[in-house]
Amino acid sequence: MNSKFLQLNARDFLRGLLVAILTAIITGVINILDAGAVFTWITIKPVLIAGVSAALSYLLKCLATNSQDVMFKREPSFA
Repeated sequence: MNSKFLQLNARDFLRGLLVAILTAIITGVINILDAGAVFTWITIKPVLIAGVSAALSYLLKCLATNSQDVMFKREPSFA
């Protein structure tokens, strides 16, 4: 986390997006295979929704955290 409070740099954005979506997709695929289901839109749609939801949650957390990894606090002034 190198982003300032209420800002995201590209690295934090891409890392969060990748981790959240991959985690949701891998978990969903494992659940689908365990249930013996086939890959259809009906079985894939909830997995994709979970991935997007996880990514948005992570990005909102990053926006609310400053570069010191403290939530809901402005950047400290180094005067």
